[in-house]
Amino acid sequence: MGLLLIGIFSTGKIAMWSMIGIGLFNSIMWSNIFTLAIDGLEEYTSQGSSLLVMMIVGGAILPPLQGLLADFSGVHYSLFVPFLAYLYLVFYGIKGYKKIVKCEIVK
Repeated sequence: MGLLLIGIFSTGKIAMWSMIGIGLFNSIMWSNIFTLAIDGLEEYTSQGSSLLVMMIVGGAILPPLQGLLADFSGVHYSLFVPFLAYLYLVFYGIKGYKKIVKCEIVK
């Protein structure tokens, strides 16, 4: 998120390199998200992993929203759309992926 904020509030080579850095870190982040998401699915691992791959299509929703915002406010401020997506990823990394443990009482 820091690189994205640098890209929003800077110009020139600094903004360019921060955007390139985002792409690099996204490629590293995907493998971690994928691993956390399918952990513990057991017999449903193949279905869960196929859903994760299909959800990449969800990336087709945010770019039009970002383009619309860019038309009204400029390219720099349109980067707040992916910023919101990264906020969700922060939530997922901190709390959202944790398994709910169900305890059974044995008598």
